[in-house]
Amino acid sequence: MPAPFAFDRTWTFAVPAEVLWRTITRTDDFPRWWSWLHELDADGVRPGATARCVVQAPLPYALRFDVRVLETVEARLVDTEVTGDLHGSARLEITPRDAGASDARLMWSLEMRNPVLRGLAVVGRPAMVWAHDRVVELGVAQFERRALDDRTG
Repeated sequence: MPAPFAFDRTWTFAVPAEVLWRTITRTDDFPRWWSWLHELDADGVRPGATARCVVQAPLPYALRFDVRVLETVEARLVDTEVTGDLHGSARLEITPRDAGASDARLMWSLEMRNPVLRGLAVVGRPAMVWAHDRVVELGVAQFERRALDDRTG
């Protein structure tokens, strides 16, 4: 089995942690913000909530997975479990900074569970990492615009 896809990055947003949190919890807006999110059925960001997702990568495959919220601390933490084509854990930590900014650290370790994609990951891992990084880069930029819009009203 290929090694898990691990991810650990931090971004600074020019909004307070509370504004960032309000934006994160607007799950109904996610499909409008992110063109690569083809399907989303989410029931909030609270312990026990589940989001069913279909993500279209910039390569010819889609990922189908569920994200179940295990723990939340308002404006600080979302800890989740991911199942489906991907399996593992994901965590978002928010830290307030000076001058009304905040850091968001996103971490996950996910294994491919879809047999076709797992086989593809053996030889195509660099392309899959590239596709993943493009989706994350685009998603963060789009998210930041929403958070800043929320801050300015």
